[in-house]
Amino acid sequence: MSNETPSSVGGLPIASVERETGLSKDTLRVWERRYGFPTPERDANGERLYAPTQVQRLLQIKRLMDRGYRPGKLLALDDTGLRALDETRTERAASAAVPQLDGWMHLVKTHDSDALQRAFYREMAKRGLASFVQDIVAPLIARVGEAWSRNELGIFEEHLFSQHLEKMFRTVLSNMLPQQGSPCVLLTTLTGEEHTLGLLMVESLMVVEDVYPVLLGPQMPIDEIVRAAQIKQVDAVCLSFSSAYLATQGLLDLRRMLPGPVGVWAGGYGVKAIRKPINGVCLMPEFQDLYDCLARWRIEHGRQAA
Repeated sequence: MSNETPSSVGGLPIASVERETGLSKDTLRVWERRYGFPTPERDANGERLYAPTQVQRLLQIKRLMDRGYRPGKLLALDDTGLRALDETRTERAASAAVPQLDGWMHLVKTHDSDALQRAFYREMAKRGLASFVQDIVAPLIARVGEAWSRNELGIFEEHLFSQHLEKMFRTVLSNMLPQQGSPCVLLTTLTGEEHTLGLLMVESLMVVEDVYPVLLGPQMPIDEIVRAAQIKQVDAVCLSFSSAYLATQGLLDLRRMLPGPVGVWAGGYGVKAIRKPINGVCLMPEFQDLYDCLARWRIEHGRQAA
């Protein structure tokens, strides 16, 4: 191992891990001694180097610590246990919002657009944009879709609801879009996928995380996406899929045509039907998965958000 360098080992030095995760160097060393994790390699100078998979696990542990879990408990869990805690948190958040969602569904069904808009802005101010998107808007969209499928809502109500949400997101984002950021991500949908609300929601989360979005609009042919990605020199292409869209083949074709260094991220209800990983594609069936894709990119590229 004496001839290995940080690049050949493929790990990050402890200072970079501290910056990426928010865990101090002392904490990392103590955990290594006390819990046997993380388990860094060493470079030619004897300095610790942390594999990307370990840094991703540390990021997940840090997120759960921020929600009140003790590190000793978290470090004793395997990947399945950590995911279960994340899912439990999501279920609790959704349950806590049930009465609120019931009230808003009533506003959708009674076409009380003004009251719905006021409720949206008030709740967004209270929760912050990221929590509002994940804990309120996402489950509310699911509720509206279920009501439509049961003929409890007509196309008119569903479209009106979507238009109000899109208008709100466009207004909010018009005052937030950054002049720069990292990574630079192109946002679009494939031909035949006309839904844009998912893109606006992802764009909102990205802006909060200091990502620089490049908006291409919906229904883009794959060759045009590839051309735009090359001209704009983006770091990744992010696609949104509704439940009616079969995403797998389009993702395979896009991954094959894009240059290797350009990432492919895919989210939305249409992604939930994909059961097997797609090589070179970061799948985001839940909004929380966006943070994992973003963290993985920043770890692999050794960059911190601007």
